[in-house]
Amino acid sequence: MISRAGVILAVALLAPLAGCDYSDAPQGAPLRALAAQPESYQETLVATSGVVRGFDDPEHYWIEDEALNRVELLPLTVARDHLGQRVQVVGEFHYDPGRGRWLEIRALSPL
Repeated sequence: MISRAGVILAVALLAPLAGCDYSDAPQGAPLRALAAQPESYQETLVATSGVVRGFDDPEHYWIEDEALNRVELLPLTVARDHLGQRVQVVGEFHYDPGRGRWLEIRALSPL
């Protein structure tokens, strides 16, 4: 039989976890995997890293690795401030054969 003190201890230890949603944890995905198997990551929250590159006309930004595997970054306002930096990006991955690959940024931080 569990004692009253044991129940109180269990509740105290588990209470901080009550609001956590572990389904939102990003899946690690190198750019080479996102480029090679984009359908496998469709609408998945991923974490990846690379260098932010961009072009002015029309303005757009992407993240790329040494092998030039690329994924577009949206929104532009978040990516713009990190041009030329090596970063880690967490975002929802999308792929459309007519449009390409892109990440809707949830978090972006310099490495």
